[in-house]
Amino acid sequence: MAARDKRINGGLQGFAVSSSSKKEKGIRILDAPAPPEIPTRRAGFSFGVGDGEEAEEEVVLAPSSALARARGCDVYVGYGGGGGGGAAAEVERFVAWLCAEMEALGVRCVAADRRRCRDAPSHAAARAAMDAVVAGVVVVTPASLGNPYCVDEIRAFVEKGRLVPVFVGLGKGDCRAEDVVEKRGDLWGRFGGHLWKVYDGGERDWREAVGALSRADPAVEVDAASQRHRLIDLLEIVGSRLGRRAVTDAVRSWRAAAAAHPELPFARNERFVGRESELLDLEAVLFGKRPMHLVEVEVFCGEPAFMDGVVCISGASGAGKTELVLEYAHRHAMEYKKVLWVRGEARYLRMGYLKLADQLGLAVGDDLSLIAAGDRRSSGSKKAEKEWIFRGLESDAIAKIRKELTREIPYLLVIDNLESETDWWDSRDVQDLLPGAVAGAAVRSHVIITTTRLRRLQRVRTFSLAPSMESPEAMLLMTRNGALAFHGEEDTIALRAIQQKVGSIPLALALVGAVLSELAVSPAELRQAMNDAPYRAPTWEENDAPALRDNPGMVQLLDVCFALLDEEKDGLGEAAVRMVETSSFFAPSPIPVALLAAAMGGEPKRPLWKQMKLALRLSCSSSRRALDKDSSSRRRAAAAAAEPEALVALLRLGIARRCTTQPAPCVSVHRVFRLFGRKAVGSGEAAARSTVRAITAAEVHDEHAWAACMSVFKIVPAIAANLPTKELPQFVTHVAVPLAARGVVAHSAYAAVTDLLVESSNVVRGEESRYVASGGLDENPALYHELAHSRAQLLKLRSKLMLRGGEFTLAEDHSLAVIHILEVVAGDDDPETEEARAALDRVLQVQPE
Repeated sequence: MAARDKRINGGLQGFAVSSSSKKEKGIRILDAPAPPEIPTRRAGFSFGVGDGEEAEEEVVLAPSSALARARGCDVYVGYGGGGGGGAAAEVERFVAWLCAEMEALGVRCVAADRRRCRDAPSHAAARAAMDAVVAGVVVVTPASLGNPYCVDEIRAFVEKGRLVPVFVGLGKGDCRAEDVVEKRGDLWGRFGGHLWKVYDGGERDWREAVGALSRADPAVEVDAASQRHRLIDLLEIVGSRLGRRAVTDAVRSWRAAAAAHPELPFARNERFVGRESELLDLEAVLFGKRPMHLVEVEVFCGEPAFMDGVVCISGASGAGKTELVLEYAHRHAMEYKKVLWVRGEARYLRMGYLKLADQLGLAVGDDLSLIAAGDRRSSGSKKAEKEWIFRGLESDAIAKIRKELTREIPYLLVIDNLESETDWWDSRDVQDLLPGAVAGAAVRSHVIITTTRLRRLQRVRTFSLAPSMESPEAMLLMTRNGALAFHGEEDTIALRAIQQKVGSIPLALALVGAVLSELAVSPAELRQAMNDAPYRAPTWEENDAPALRDNPGMVQLLDVCFALLDEEKDGLGEAAVRMVETSSFFAPSPIPVALLAAAMGGEPKRPLWKQMKLALRLSCSSSRRALDKDSSSRRRAAAAAAEPEALVALLRLGIARRCTTQPAPCVSVHRVFRLFGRKAVGSGEAAARSTVRAITAAEVHDEHAWAACMSVFKIVPAIAANLPTKELPQFVTHVAVPLAARGVVAHSAYAAVTDLLVESSNVVRGEESRYVASGGLDENPALYHELAHSRAQLLKLRSKLMLRGGEFTLAEDHSLAVIHILEVVAGDDDPETEEARAALDRVLQVQPE
């Protein structure tokens, strides 16, 4: 009994809620346990068996307040059998997630580990909660069967018909009292009777509790591969027990939405090779351990205080950073409520981050009809419009997202291909986007960043990924995990030579495997073709990917790929490389297949790689290639019926990849291949203009509309798409204005929207001036009216933004300009002109004296 009394004098553990208000959604018994040591994690749960005598921190409770709140709770969650170390951390993480989800659904709950109660009032508060609840959730681990408090909770809830057991680390069928007492069964084999020995209580009570677990219905069995699904099951059971249809309906909607909308941009790569040690290191870093294989980027000026749960993987293009993170996300997706994938390219990062609000169920948009209040005074300066007067409003939206990511609900946030440490629009530090851990709190959500930059992000632990693969793994990539059987020393020598020629870059090795498989050439033939291909040295820029710029073998390999496609069918290679080039003018996000095909219109210049086609006299007429053609012809014909033949060829080679997160069929092309397409074909402005026209004619994702606007209005130093004068008004009306309005109303993206409106207004005004100077007003006044009207639409939206930001003088100036334009192009009595005058009246009414 002395040992048992010693265990009873533990501290009460729960999840802290600072307010003692009776209006709280959730009820928490406060504690502050010492953070457990978390080992490198393995797939699945692993639970040790402890004796319950761990030393716990002394906790000062408010017993009367806790008791008052406990009397009004709906669900009690007991989890006192987590064991020690990482096992306890896993249980606490799951319980914290469960409680946070219940609170969000309006279910009041209390979570407690009664081993840690240090005084009688704390025990009384926990017992009062057990007596008051409608449902009693008990997390049952192997260690729970040696914990008298867990046994007591099970028996108490069974007597009242309120027990909902959650089995972690064992199954419902394992709970047979006779097997453990009589030294048989799986539990006895794994723990050698230790569970029974440490219980130190009455055998009758223990047998009743274990027997009740074996008969419990409903019951939930949880493992690492199904945490999210089982938590949804548990919430549905709780909602049913409470008789709250709103709770069960919300949970079913969550389940349906998770099944209907994939979270990850690509399906799992079944041919993922190697990087197992790096995956283990990635898990270790996210959960607080030091890695053993990843090489940390050198730190200068001392070791900084790193953010917990945030890691950056740095490496060259094509090294496999995205594949590594994608594999981790597929393996561990069920341990998070959602996987949030954001593309980190500089021009799209901020907007992609703000769009996370849609996935998190947050309202971050801004109603432009609202009028700014406060002591803000109008500067009356045109320069103010470009100085981010809305920084605070956009920061509020970002703060909402960051706050959601710091709750007890675990999310996995991936920022892929981060291009800069500062924001492209207003130079704010990207650190502002990362969820910061609350001091002393466990980190539930994790962040993984990939980047080609080798500089360290502030307070983020950064590791470099080796740019090349070791020979055994490289051979697996080129032979598609052994699916391609090559015989003879000649083939092996050829594969080694190809590996050396492309620099052992994983992206190139995977392409080699696809060529050998899909185009059915032998390694010796491919090596000979690459040797015969003259290396063309395009005009490289400093920021171009080293995987192409510094790797002639990669360029030759791609040349050979498209030449082989032309050997397969005349013109197929030319169409494929044109499609790759066209993809480079879209945003780095999934491209709808129909839109990509439409953007290929027009005749580009003759591809440069065609000039050396005569040098590639490939002896690829082997019987194996002919057989492969016959066996795959039906499959390719069926695919081509729904997709362009060039795209089917790109998908076969892995140059293009199907995306899973969009309702319409979409594809994505790696940035190294996109760069090659732009350099090889060199259509330049013609291809950019064709892409903009396709985007204008279709309803597309905002990212591609942004890319078109940046090209048309020359917001970025890239290839400009100079639209003819007659097409510019339509682009402004159908793309620019709706895009800017959505950016503010839906996501409060003020920085990008303000810049877009200013630059687009300047471009349209300049086009008006050129058109008038060239005599176009006399030849076609209707076109001039369209141009002026499109500028009025831009100014009207700018006026609303300035009014929202408290810049009343600028709002008045823009409103007057709109009225002047509409009086000329529409007339004094036109409804649109009257509406503009009414808008000016509203500006004057709120303008301070």
